Amino acid sequence: MKQIKEVLLDSSEKLQGHINYEQYQNHIITAIFYKYLSHRIEKENNKRLFKYNINFKEAFYNENIEYYGNNIKDESLKELGYFIHPNNLYSQVISDDNLLERLDSAINDLIFKDNSFNDVFDEVDFKNINLTQEFVGVFEEVLKDIDQLSFNNKCYDEYNYLMKYFFKKSYTPTEVSTLLANLTANNDKGNVNVYDAACGSASTLLEFNDKYSNICYYGQEINKTRYNLARINMFMHSVSLDNFRIYNDDSTTTNRKLPLMDMIVSHPPFLKKWEANDELITDERFCSFKKLPPKSRADYAFIESMIYYLKQDGLMAVVLPQGILFRSNAEKEIRKTFLEEKNYIDAVIGLPDKIFHKNIPTCILLLRKNRKKEDKVLFIDASQDYIKDTKLNVIKHDAISKIVDTYKNKKIIDKYSYAASIGEIKQNEYNLNIKRYINNYVEREKIDLKVAITHLKELDLNIEDLNKKQDELIDVISKK
Repeated sequence: MKQIKEVLLDSSEKLQGHINYEQYQNHIITAIFYKYLSHRIEKENNKRLFKYNINFKEAFYNENIEYYGNNIKDESLKELGYFIHPNNLYSQVISDDNLLERLDSAINDLIFKDNSFNDVFDEVDFKNINLTQEFVGVFEEVLKDIDQLSFNNKCYDEYNYLMKYFFKKSYTPTEVSTLLANLTANNDKGNVNVYDAACGSASTLLEFNDKYSNICYYGQEINKTRYNLARINMFMHSVSLDNFRIYNDDSTTTNRKLPLMDMIVSHPPFLKKWEANDELITDERFCSFKKLPPKSRADYAFIESMIYYLKQDGLMAVVLPQGILFRSNAEKEIRKTFLEEKNYIDAVIGLPDKIFHKNIPTCILLLRKNRKKEDKVLFIDASQDYIKDTKLNVIKHDAISKIVDTYKNKKIIDKYSYAASIGEIKQNEYNLNIKRYINNYVEREKIDLKVAITHLKELDLNIEDLNKKQDELIDVISKK
């Protein structure tokens, strides 16, 4: 049996030089997903049928299909959200001589309870993959390797690796996703709604998967490939079809009728342009801020469109470039509204450099709607708490705990955190630059030059004495 990481590395090595990375990534993800669906439906139904002394495949024999097979199909659609006929299980398909054509056919026969999932494989066509006949066998060998995946253990890290492997430049580092979830999680609630307006592969949303007994996930993603990946990721984390809604659209220009959210977490694309047309100023998500964010930067458009869906006692954490803290013109006016009129900004957390592929200074903005007038804004400078890695820096595990503890308990720590009143921020002209509120400069120990010179002279004398002793020893040895 193999793990996802092993299969991906093997496939990369085998296919290198035969097919472009972008051409095969969707096919590999689809094959792994279909293998997972096959594994899950067979495993769950074998458990269900054990008491009848038959298995999933036997339930569809001619003599059993009327009583067992039809019931199993209905129960699979109801409980699992999909159905695969035993003849179309991944292990059956890859043994066929016309493997690629057979895999396409099996995928097309897959039935989802929700018809909106019928397009999840639209971007993939195995039989027409751009490979010379010479290398079709190599690709088929990779597909057969995928059949060795077991999915027996908790595979959260493996799924993360799968998403990160193919979408590394747009993937939110796991440590950042964990931090966002831990900052916003409220352990007092059992049934919660969670939302991400730029959900990507949904890996950040899924950080909540073990935190609550019943979660409804909501996400929007403009990129079709990542939108499909988000839905696949939900399935591979055993999230019920009834418990997630992912939409393929631009959250800044599309006003979805969503329920109010307990938690909102997001890592929108940095410095993205957006369609800031004049009609949007009447959109209920933007109108109370009086000005639209500039077309050249959608950062505040994401913030405004998300906080509109936040409950009064909800909490929102979003990763953004630090420029949103101090940029002028329209963004300054919007920032002023957030601080003075709305009183939404609860905390600003500075993150380490080089934790994203776009190497720009970043921060986390935490927002609440139920802040009191006297509540201060907490600033946290976590920019030094990282581990150097080969390409990107990584936020330390204990740093995540420290940030969360500092925020939730509103701790004031010298050179690390500081609480500023709205009045103080107003005096700074609504500039939220962390360095204005926290000075993390560590003064170096002063050197006494006279003591240092005296010490150097003593060292010179010691060296001279040692040299003399060395010469004497050499003389003694040479005379023997």
